[in-house]
Amino acid sequence: MNSKIEKLGLRLNKTLDGIDQQASKWVARSLDKHLSIGITGFSGSGKSTFITSLIHQLKYSSNANLGGFLPARDERLLNVELQPLDDLPLFDYQQGIQALAGDPPAWPPSTTHISGCRLIIEFKKKSMLPTFTGETRRFTLELRDYPGEWLLDIAMLQQDYRQWSMDTAALCSKGIRHQLAEEMQKEFNDLDPLAPIDEQQIEALFVRYRSFLMTCKTAGLTFIQPGRALLPDSSDFPVFIPLFNLQSLSPQELDNADDDSLYKVMQQRYKTYLKNFVQPFYKTFFRGIDRQVVLIDVLKALSGGKEKFDDMVIAFSRIIDCYRVGHNAFLNRLFSPQVEKILFLASKPDRILMNQHESLRRLCDDIISHICPQSVRNRIEIETEIAAAVRTTHDHNDHLTARLLDGQYGELRHPAIPDKLPDPDQWHQLSRWNPPVLRAPLNPDLIMGGRLAHIRMDKVLRDLIGDKF
Repeated sequence: MNSKIEKLGLRLNKTLDGIDQQASKWVARSLDKHLSIGITGFSGSGKSTFITSLIHQLKYSSNANLGGFLPARDERLLNVELQPLDDLPLFDYQQGIQALAGDPPAWPPSTTHISGCRLIIEFKKKSMLPTFTGETRRFTLELRDYPGEWLLDIAMLQQDYRQWSMDTAALCSKGIRHQLAEEMQKEFNDLDPLAPIDEQQIEALFVRYRSFLMTCKTAGLTFIQPGRALLPDSSDFPVFIPLFNLQSLSPQELDNADDDSLYKVMQQRYKTYLKNFVQPFYKTFFRGIDRQVVLIDVLKALSGGKEKFDDMVIAFSRIIDCYRVGHNAFLNRLFSPQVEKILFLASKPDRILMNQHESLRRLCDDIISHICPQSVRNRIEIETEIAAAVRTTHDHNDHLTARLLDGQYGELRHPAIPDKLPDPDQWHQLSRWNPPVLRAPLNPDLIMGGRLAHIRMDKVLRDLIGDKF
């Protein structure tokens, strides 16, 4: 009896602690002392480097060249303390800085899982008038990092298994995917959805489908579902595949299929995946974010050709569908926080000349204008910007110089960057462009808080948190 009472007491204490922590967040939000920012982007967009740079610029703001971020320019940022979050693995800022400060320097390791950190920012209030809370204030900034591929899986919540299978089949029937999936499609088309499932066969085809998704990613495609199938340690991933020949069967025939049929088993595993993997992420992580940064490697998509560019646009259109829209009124902010701002950020603009930066920003804005409906814009603040978290190049008006991946210096030249969705002539010019992978600049002083050269990170900080100081 005593042991049961003790266990009950422990559960009660744990529950009360959770309520207390949540209540503290609500109070902080109501006083504008707390902000949670989600940071996402597809693999290769520079997400880990961006977060590392953002933290470094804030920690060492007096030496960071942040003229567009007034609290730093006015030297009102007093101290920034990095702490772990209660519910996420710690984002490894130190590992990122050590990589950038190495000899030879390296880029921060890519993240394939969710992580985060808490920044306790001590600052001086702008007003010179004394207040009851004193001149020095504290602001809590949460950074929550997660792969953009996971957002694509949230879009699957809007489809049942039949719809998802038919959409996937349509995608795989054309363009680059058709070339990559031709042999796999033959095997998938030979499956009988109404026949009893052959587990050994399906497990082999599941491995084949995951390999196909990996190949799509390597080929430069962005719209990949399920995104979590790309993770290296997905051993507990439900074994399911899309069925490519459902169009020949009516919905009624599929509904009447036996419970042990291939279709019914795949349908159930699809539901299990959404319930056990996708929904928990949406409910416990994604929906707790106040503001969102979405990194887009627009330049990579441009240099990859029209089909890969269009595929990227489709992927981001699905991401926009995932957000809980709604402007944060006082009670909503206090009891049901919602995303109030999304900043779409074209990353790595240091790979093009400075006189082309505004064209890149306008192109990013044109992309978002085409895929973000006005009904969303009316209720949620949408912004576009460009920023290089780490500047790797030197601008010489008509060309750039930078250290290439092999350590040698080289000259970089590129075609004109369109300021809106490219026309056929512009695609022809862009088809000759293959920007090289660049090495991070040598910067051993970073370990001691040295300056990390950037492009427009001050504008990013202004747009994200400038109103809180």
